[in-house]
Amino acid sequence: MDQINVLGKRAFLLFKSKHTLIWLICYTLLAIPAELCAQVPDFTAAEKFDAPNLQKLMGTTQVIPFFLKKSNRFWMTAEDLLAKSSSGKKMSSVQVQVQVENTSVERQYFLVDMDRKEKKLLFNKSVILARLAKLTGKPVEKQRIDYTGDFSEDEKTVSINYDGIRYDYAYQQETLVQHVAQQKSAPVYLIGNSSPDKKWLIYARHHNLYLKKTSGTADTAARVLSADGAAHFSFSINDEDQFASNNTETDAVWADDSRNFYILRKDTRKVEHMTVVNSLSAPRPYVVTYPYELPGDQYVAQFELFIGNTAANTLKKVDIARWPDQEVSLVRNGILSNGEILLVRKKRSRDEMELCAVNLNTGKLHVLINEVSKPFINEDLFNVSVINGRKNILWWSDRTGWGQYYRYDLNGKLLNAVTAGEWTAGKIATADDAKQCLYYYGYGKEKNCNPNYAFVYKVGFDGRKDKLLTPENATHAVFISPTKAYLVDNYSAINLEPRSIVRNNEGGFVQEVLKPDFSQLYTYGWKQPEMFTVKAKDGVTDLYGLMWKPYHFDPDKKYPIISQVYPGPFTETVWNEFTVLDRYNNTSLAQTGFIVVVMGHRGSSPYRKASYYKFGYGNLRDYALEDDKYGLEQLGARYHFIDMNKIGIFGHSGGGMMSAAAICTYPDFYKVAVSSSGNHDNTIYNRTWTESYQGFDQPVALNQSLAKDLKGHLLLVSGESDQNVNVANTYRMADALIKADKDFDLLILPGQSHTYEEPYKTYFQKRLRAYFAKYLLIK
Repeated sequence: MDQINVLGKRAFLLFKSKHTLIWLICYTLLAIPAELCAQVPDFTAAEKFDAPNLQKLMGTTQVIPFFLKKSNRFWMTAEDLLAKSSSGKKMSSVQVQVQVENTSVERQYFLVDMDRKEKKLLFNKSVILARLAKLTGKPVEKQRIDYTGDFSEDEKTVSINYDGIRYDYAYQQETLVQHVAQQKSAPVYLIGNSSPDKKWLIYARHHNLYLKKTSGTADTAARVLSADGAAHFSFSINDEDQFASNNTETDAVWADDSRNFYILRKDTRKVEHMTVVNSLSAPRPYVVTYPYELPGDQYVAQFELFIGNTAANTLKKVDIARWPDQEVSLVRNGILSNGEILLVRKKRSRDEMELCAVNLNTGKLHVLINEVSKPFINEDLFNVSVINGRKNILWWSDRTGWGQYYRYDLNGKLLNAVTAGEWTAGKIATADDAKQCLYYYGYGKEKNCNPNYAFVYKVGFDGRKDKLLTPENATHAVFISPTKAYLVDNYSAINLEPRSIVRNNEGGFVQEVLKPDFSQLYTYGWKQPEMFTVKAKDGVTDLYGLMWKPYHFDPDKKYPIISQVYPGPFTETVWNEFTVLDRYNNTSLAQTGFIVVVMGHRGSSPYRKASYYKFGYGNLRDYALEDDKYGLEQLGARYHFIDMNKIGIFGHSGGGMMSAAAICTYPDFYKVAVSSSGNHDNTIYNRTWTESYQGFDQPVALNQSLAKDLKGHLLLVSGESDQNVNVANTYRMADALIKADKDFDLLILPGQSHTYEEPYKTYFQKRLRAYFAKYLLIK
C-alpha cells in the first residue's frame, strides 16, 4: 500500500511543467520494482536452441562397438559435422547460426585394434569412389553407396553394396573387387525354431504347435502336438488370427541335446479391451481395440508351461500352479548342467516370487528359491542368471535393504553373497566363467559421488577381489569384448564432456577411441545445465537435480521457475550423463525466459536403497509432490533470482499426472501447469503398474477428486490414439474440471500415440512455451 501511495504522489506532480513532466515519468518508471514489470518472452531464442537445431551441431557422442569374432578388434561409426569454416578458424556465433540449416553429417567407419592400440579408417571413401567408377564404367553417386559391417570369414575384407551389386573391399590394401559368391546350394529358409542339430523344426499354424523332421529320414511329415490353440491362446509369437493360416515362429526353446524342448503359452482370451480412435485415417476414421488389463480385473493373463520330446512326438503340460493369477517367465539362459530348466513365478501382488526348476524328462517341478520383498519386488533391477558352467545360479535381492547378488547351487542352497554393502549392485555387464568373475554396474559405492552414477566393477563368484574398473567421477556405460580382455567405456557427466576409451579387464587405460568436438555448439551459444542438491521433505535425504537458465541470464533479475517432473517409480528424469538433447526440451524452454529445473525425489530411482525406491507405495498419486515443493522452496531461498511468486510445473505421462495433481494440491504455490498424456485415473491405467505400486488394500487416489481445488492455469494435452495412457484419462480429468466449473485448457493431438511425432511434437513444444509465457511472463 505504501508503494502505491508513493507512486500516486509522484503522479500528482506530473502537471507542474513540461520539463518536470519528462523527468518525473523517468523517475517513476525507474522506481517500479523489476518484478512488477511484465517480461517479454524470447521465443526467438527458444526456437534457436530447440532440440532439432542443437542436433545439427553435434556429431557422435558415444561408441557402440561391433566386435569381430577372431581378433580383439571392433568396428565403429562416428558422424562428423561437415559444415565447418573453410579456413579452419573458429566461426562467430552468427556464422554458426547461419550454418545450422546447411549443416550435414558424414558417417565414418573405423576399425579399432585393441591389442595394437590402433584406430584407423575402415573405408577410404575417395579410393572406393574411384574404384567403383572404374569397375562400373560410369559416374558413381556416392550417397547410394551402402557401407556395411559385413566382414569375410577371415576378417580381411568387408563388403559394400552399390546398385544391387556386392563388392569386397580389402581395407589394408585398399582394393575393391566384385564379390564372387561361392558355389553353394541355396539355403532353405524354414519358418520356426530349429533344433541345435538342425534336424528338427518347431513352428505354429492355426495357433497350434507342430513338430517336423527336416533331415536324416524320409519321414518329414509334420506332427501336430496341440489341438486347442486359438487367438490369444496361441503357441505362435503372433496370437492374432490375421496370420494364423501361415506357418509362424514360436517361443519354443530347445535343449542342447536336440531331443527336449519347452514352451510357455499365455492365455489372454478373457482379458477385456480398451479402445482408441484415429481420426486421420482415410477415408474413414478407424477404431483400434486392444486387450488391456486394468487393476483389480477379474480376468488377467494366465500361463501354461509345456515340455516336449522328439522321440515321443507329444507335448506334456507341467503343473506350475502356485498362486491365483500368477505371472510366469522363463529364464532364457536357464538350462542347468543337470538338464533342468528354470522359471520364475510371481504372486499377483508382486511381493513374492519363486525360482523353480523343472525336469525336462519327467516334468517334475521343485522350488529352489523363495523371495519375499515387501511391499513390492524391484523388477527394474531383479536378475537371475546361470553362471559357472551352468553349475551356479546368480540371484539379485534387496533383502538387506540394498540390492545385491547372491550365488546358489543347483539345489537352491545359498553359497555366498557375491556383492555386499550399503550400496546397490545393478545390471550384469557379463560373467566370465573361465576366470570365475562377474562384471557388474554399481551405484552409491564410491564416496562423495552422485549415487545415481553407474560405475563398473569386477568381483569373483566367491565374493572376493571386488575391484572398481571405471574410476572417473562420472556415469559409465561399457561394452565388454567377447574374449573378456577389454572394455569399451563411454563415460560423461553433466559437467564432463563424453569420452570413449578402451580399458583392459583390470581397468587400465589402453587407448582413446572417441572425444567429441562440441566447439560449434559452444560457439552457437549453448551452455551446460547446472547441477544442484536439495533435501527431501524429511530434511535428511539428498535429492539431485539440474537447472537450466536463459543464456542471457542476468543475476540481478527475477525469473519465474518451472519444475519438469516425473514421479517414477522406475526411473528419474534427472540426467546423469552429459546432456544436450534432454527429452523434454528444457534448454529451449529456459531460453523463453525461465529457470527450469528437474530433481529427483523419494520413490523414484531404483538405484538407491530399497526404502528410497519404495517410498511411494500405496500413495501413487501424491508421494512425489511434497519433495518437489520443498525442493523448489529451498532453491528459492538459495537463489535470489528465482521469483517464488511465479512457479510452473509440467510433465509427460506419469509427469502429466503429477503436474496436474501438484497444481490442485498446492493451488497457492504452483500457478501454471502443463500436463501431457497423464494417467490421471489409475483405475484405467496398466494393471501391473497400479497393483505393484499402489497395492490391493489401498484405494486408488484420482486426480479428478482434486479438480475442485484448481486456482491457477492448467493445460491438459493428450494424443488421440494413445494405447499406453488412454485419452480417457485426460477426458475424465476434463470432465471433473467442467463439473467443478473450473477454467482450463485442452489440446488433443489427432492421431497421436503416447509419443508425439512431427509436426505435432514441435507444435506441442511451441504451445507449451507460449502457455507458460502467457501466464508467468506476460501477465
